[in-house]
Amino acid sequence: MAHRQPPGHDQFMAACNAAVRQRLLGWRIVEARYLDADECRRLMWGQTSVVLVLDNGTSVYATRDAEGNDAGALHGVAKSGEEFVLPELNVG
Repeated sequence: MAHRQPPGHDQFMAACNAAVRQRLLGWRIVEARYLDADECRRLMWGQTSVVLVLDNGTSVYATRDAEGNDAGALHGVAKSGEEFVLPELNVG
């Protein structure tokens, strides 16, 4: 049996894809690092995650959930198919 999407799901996904493209597409990553201790304190986090800084000044970082409750891991797949994880780390 095929999985059915709720009504409006395709339109919702299209709007989400448009929003992410507007924020990220076409910009170049100029810095990749972990958030420092001061940044984690401002976020009230006990762990740190990877932050990507774009050439337009935008910073993007992984969080545990959509509410921003602590750091999260960044998972990826290289062009070769190799999977990798950039884990969240203790601020320590």
